[in-house]
Amino acid sequence: MKPVSQNKYSLFYSDGTRLTYGNCLIACVASILDQPIDEVPNVYTFYGLDKTKGDDISNHLWFQVMNTWLNHKFNKQIFYKTLNEQTNHQYVIMRGLSMRMKPHCCIFENKGGVFIPYFDPHPTSQFLHKQQYYYTIENLVD
Repeated sequence: MKPVSQNKYSLFYSDGTRLTYGNCLIACVASILDQPIDEVPNVYTFYGLDKTKGDDISNHLWFQVMNTWLNHKFNKQIFYKTLNEQTNHQYVIMRGLSMRMKPHCCIFENKGGVFIPYFDPHPTSQFLHKQQYYYTIENLVD
């Protein structure tokens, strides 16, 4: 795992509406895969293009694009996990609200089933105010 900082940041209007997306998730994926950030697809361009919305993240277009890339390049896949689900993976991508109360992703280390903040790709390095769920990047079974 080689930490990679994000190089795009979310911008919000004064009413809280998002103008642009940052790339914290992309930085986390790059970090876990030891890749330059520019090698990971900017799936944020697919946000808002889904014809159907819903709570099942695996149905979202950005998630499918990420998995297509991971599958073809690394024989891996990204998985959504609730905070109650256990994993044996050393590093996970934790999703939640930043200290700025905005959606954010950071890398947490799994220490015996307890997730410990490990790397925040944002320059403030404040990690998360509230954890919501996490992602693992796992090898596909042949």
